[in-house]
Amino acid sequence: NDNQQMQDYCNVFMLEEFAGDPNNDYHFGGQKAVKYGCASPDVFKDIPIGSRVTCFFDAKKKVVMMQLVKKS
Repeated sequence: NDNQQMQDYCNVFMLEEFAGDPNNDYHFGGQKAVKYGCASPDVFKDIPIGSRVTCFFDAKKKVVMMQLVKKS
């Protein structure tokens, strides 16, 4: 960082629903992978890879907390 100190960082890639712009000839959609920065590596604590989560963001659009989505 600016103070010459090492700083932990991490990113998360999540699948999000995606719908392309409709056109007279075609329409496409599905899911796309989106990369988000995380406030700290602690956001992954107790979250298994591939889980469905609800994310909470700070003012800088960084993930600060993830909660597992419970299956209904």
